Amino acid sequence: DGDTVRIHAGEYFDCAVVRQSNIIIEGVGDAAGVVMTDKACQGKAILVTNGNDITVRNLSLVRVRVPDMNGAGIRAEGTNLTVEKVRFNNNQNGILAAPNQESTIIVRDSEFVRHGYCSPCAHGIYVNALKLLRIERSKFSDTRQAHHIKSRALRTEVLNSETRDGDTGTASYHIEAPNGGTLIVRDTIMQKGPKAENRSAFI
Repeated sequence: DGDTVRIHAGEYFDCAVVRQSNIIIEGVGDAAGVVMTDKACQGKAILVTNGNDITVRNLSLVRVRVPDMNGAGIRAEGTNLTVEKVRFNNNQNGILAAPNQESTIIVRDSEFVRHGYCSPCAHGIYVNALKLLRIERSKFSDTRQAHHIKSRALRTEVLNSETRDGDTGTASYHIEAPNGGTLIVRDTIMQKGPKAENRSAFI
């Protein structure tokens, strides 16, 4: 508990289950050069965070696949997660979070590209019943079939961000909040593409 783990530049065909709390996991240098790829721990994610108050920053989490189609860059199962300057690329889910009504997930300055799959559906970000999901200065693009952001949190905030289908993305909704709650979207660009599965941005 309380340690900082630094990962130097390279391509790592590896994954980790993080059971400790108050941990920082960070890449050294540019996030594009610190890549974890192609392996899922526990059949879930590249990083499975079971501990509390974990920060992940400055990494690229890439191309994870699992048989149930819910493979994620990060599977959040503890209480409180902060994600900063992380590039999620071509996974089934970018972030998938278990229900935890005491938990807050904050995503800052991150990028989610080419996520999503339906049957069952996977998304750019999918959080179950949390206290708060806050997304700041982050970009979502080319999501396939599912949603850029799906949140069952009591409160969801999307601030100074971008959700873009692009020319090839087939996203359904940009933001889905099926459990209701409070939804705040501010200073955010939302672009529906010609191949979008739904013409509406919200549900």
